[in-house]
Amino acid sequence: MIKKILKGILKILLAFVIIMLIWGAIKQNNYNSKVFKEHQPIGKFVDIGTNKVHYDYFGEGDITFVLIAGLGETMHTWSRIREELAGKGRVFMYDRSGLGHSEEGVLPRSVDNIANELNTALEKENIPGPYVIIGHSAGGFSARYYAKKYPENIKGLFIIDPYQEMGKEEFGEWPFSYKATNWLFRNMSWSGIPFALLPDPPHPTYKTSKAIKTYGYEAFAEDISLKQFAELDEKKSELPLYIITADKPNNKHNELFQKWNQEISEKYTHEISKHLIIESGHHIHVEKPEVILDELDEFISRLND
Repeated sequence: MIKKILKGILKILLAFVIIMLIWGAIKQNNYNSKVFKEHQPIGKFVDIGTNKVHYDYFGEGDITFVLIAGLGETMHTWSRIREELAGKGRVFMYDRSGLGHSEEGVLPRSVDNIANELNTALEKENIPGPYVIIGHSAGGFSARYYAKKYPENIKGLFIIDPYQEMGKEEFGEWPFSYKATNWLFRNMSWSGIPFALLPDPPHPTYKTSKAIKTYGYEAFAEDISLKQFAELDEKKSELPLYIITADKPNNKHNELFQKWNQEISEKYTHEISKHLIIESGHHIHVEKPEVILDELDEFISRLND
């Protein structure tokens, strides 16, 4: 009798899970369709050999700003400083492979593959230098790697609340909950479950199935990326560097993060160097765009002196 009851309960639970997955998949699919219908490509596409990448290039000036967004984010993350940047120089912004309107790229989504794809896009579209690379979060990490691997024509680095390579050693391996969530992102982005787990997006394209999957793969490549980065990061750099970092409200790790950002700053020996800490959330360029633009003006002015 007990076995029959247990079997009945299991069948009910299984039916409930299946119904929820079907419901979630329908909602996710409807969201995907709605987002891509409402947010059409705003730029052009370049074939980088393995896939096509969506980018936008505009503005006039003597330098080109190359913008690298954070984990899982698209060029839309720069919308609050987009027009102002165009008044300061040429602007190249893009959706990394697998994000926004760009096609999925090769695996792993490591920092080296990301840098190679960016370099191919710049070369194929004849985007002129000199470049000032602007990177946010994981994009700041990628910006530093790109400048190490392709130093030609790089005039300076301007990074916003960057991912710090010291974190893995401090915090150790991912906990099981993080690994499970990452598996869901990579393998069940269609199901609606990762959609519910992610915070409100900086832009709607952030929570499409394609973007969620790529978010998972970019994070999953962390160990590979750290190894690749370490191989190029042995020597100090002579590039000008500005780091703008956030002192986040109620974040218990603020002091540790600022210590690591200072360590990053000290790896760059050029006299044009600055580490500014401001009270803000992680997306400083969204929450306090005027600070980013003011600091960028100062940075460019010092570069041109």
